[in-house]
Amino acid sequence: MKLFKTLFATALILLSGAAFSANIQVQAVSQHVHILSGKDYGTNIGLFDTPDGLVLIDPMPGEPYLAELEKTIQTIYRKPVTHIINTHAHADHTGGNAFFASRGAQLVTGAINRFDITHRVVKSHTGTDNIYYYKPGNIIFVGDVFDTSWHPTFYAGGVAGFNLAIETILSLGDEQSLVVPGHGEAANKTSLRAFRQNPLDWVNMVRTLSKQGLSVEQIMADKRAVELVARFNPQGKSPFLPSKAYERFVQRTLQVIEHELL
Repeated sequence: MKLFKTLFATALILLSGAAFSANIQVQAVSQHVHILSGKDYGTNIGLFDTPDGLVLIDPMPGEPYLAELEKTIQTIYRKPVTHIINTHAHADHTGGNAFFASRGAQLVTGAINRFDITHRVVKSHTGTDNIYYYKPGNIIFVGDVFDTSWHPTFYAGGVAGFNLAIETILSLGDEQSLVVPGHGEAANKTSLRAFRQNPLDWVNMVRTLSKQGLSVEQIMADKRAVELVARFNPQGKSPFLPSKAYERFVQRTLQVIEHELL
């Protein structure tokens, strides 16, 4: 038994961060849990080997990449995907559904009470954001409610929905739980709490500058705005936020503020 554990631990080290193909990155969390991501889309894809089958979360689109994703999964587990679930309906998280369904996998929608998964539904990034906690792996997939590679996108639920979504995530698992965002590096709950504070500071700052009569362009140029946007770039990407995307972020934040005042 000790030899098996040693060999398995060594295998995890070799697998973690390994590229099984040119376009698919693999992170082994445990013997039964993997995080995969595609080169161009950067969507975090979950893979759970459960007693009820092999569960795939959020397969990204792109026919050539999907063939590589399928081959990678076969390399890891030597068996096909049996079930697909999605954190939300956007194409970068559902684009591979049809591909795996055509190979026999079942798309599971609605309330999920199988696979040792605790399922919660919140409204933040979209009108229906699914949170999945897989207890055997102590891992939480949260979709684009949380993103460690981009600015927050809380447009459907506003500040209230965003806060409730984060509280829902924090209520699952324990302090050692791994929290997997829709895009970017996996994190812990300490990082999630810091992530929650930054958008709240951002909204308050935009609200204050707007009340002072500043235009979108003036808000974008304000030193406080520039400093806050930098907080959303923990990986230090350069460039991080193109001008058009930055402008859209400010505009949509103002829309959220206006809506919550109605």
